[in-house]
Amino acid sequence: MKTTAILFASVLSFNAAKAQNNTVSAGGDASGSNGSVSYSVGQVFYTTAEGDNGSVSQGVQQAYEIGVIIGVENRSIEATLFPNPTVGNVQLDIADFEQNAFEMNLFDAAGKLILSQKIASSTSLLSLNEYASGVYTLSILKNNEQMKSFRVVRNY
Repeated sequence: MKTTAILFASVLSFNAAKAQNNTVSAGGDASGSNGSVSYSVGQVFYTTAEGDNGSVSQGVQQAYEIGVIIGVENRSIEATLFPNPTVGNVQLDIADFEQNAFEMNLFDAAGKLILSQKIASSTSLLSLNEYASGVYTLSILKNNEQMKSFRVVRNY
């Protein structure tokens, strides 16, 4: 009975020890007061899977892309926000801009409104320097109707 229990425990620990494994020329872990990151350089082998909606490379660390929040956009306006993620300022560009029609609202991760202001021109610069690092939502309104929302990442 004791041998069976040891064998069973060995099998469980062997199965629990699975992790990603790859051959790379360099890599490691870096950490600081704001978090940690794992990185690799020079990956030799990987597999790519492709479909109608895009592709993914198995074993490759994927880029994290922030864009328009799906399901919030109810009208078609052409607006872009960059750079995102940012360390300070973001630029908002609105095509077909109408004076006194647009407003922006900035919400923190908890959904609290932290900034509300009129958009004065087709190109606006929004400073996030006074805010902590994190994820924010920037909503664009036209004549008090929500048109588009962006998820904005503020890094240090």
